[in-house]
Amino acid sequence: MSGTTLHLVRTAVAPAALRAFAAYQGVLDDDLGYALHLALRRRFGAAAPQPWRLMPGRDGGPEMLLGYTQDPDALRSADPRAIAQPEAPPDWEADWRGNDDAESALAALFPHPFEAKAMPRAFARGAAYGFGLRMRPVVRYGPRAAEARSAADRRGGQERDAFLAALERRDLAGGNEESDSLDREPIYHAWLERHLGTAAALSAFRLVAHRRIRTVRSVPPDAASRLRPGFAGPETVVDGELTVADPAAFAALLARGVGRHGAFGFGMLLLRPAGR
Repeated sequence: MSGTTLHLVRTAVAPAALRAFAAYQGVLDDDLGYALHLALRRRFGAAAPQPWRLMPGRDGGPEMLLGYTQDPDALRSADPRAIAQPEAPPDWEADWRGNDDAESALAALFPHPFEAKAMPRAFARGAAYGFGLRMRPVVRYGPRAAEARSAADRRGGQERDAFLAALERRDLAGGNEESDSLDREPIYHAWLERHLGTAAALSAFRLVAHRRIRTVRSVPPDAASRLRPGFAGPETVVDGELTVADPAAFAALLARGVGRHGAFGFGMLLLRPAGR
């Protein structure tokens, strides 16, 4: 992060065009995260913001895409006609190859230029902020759990909801539902603390919303089928307050996002003044 300034950027997203683009690309899932990822990369190339989050419109207004970037000028000046196909394995080329209908939807998807606002060049140790976060609280499967999974379960990759993993650990340890009940909120609180690491300390935490959503991802190049099977994963929205513990680590955390799936609309820490 040395010598660079992180910028918060935003622009309106046309929902009908996004759904049309997703349908033309065959990636119409519950949150349209993969479709918006494809649209951003095709429209803005390497200048596309990441992490990002799609926010509901206010008072009937359009949905707003918020994101972080270190080069807002490149983002605002990106010419879609000059954007090269992103670097990707050859077997994934179909994801980026469009047709006339998809390109028409893409042209209408971002009707306005991005606005940009510089974030602090340096965060003070001990500074307090409120935050909002849409996260995917997943953990990796251990060897025993991975071996026991069904073929259908394996479509979701090597991750599982941290809460479900905690339930499995309790059951394996011989706990029972009455004496060892578990709640999602403390499990997700602990997950977020681990991912903040030394960057920041949580002083308040609240689970706002949680659901399982069906998502799609590109199949790996060695997959037997070229179809993208849908799989379910957690979508968790939280807010709270945090205190900066390591300014450099905190700035890096903002830039890369919290946890995995930052390219698909998860992990963006939205900051606000403490107490608000």
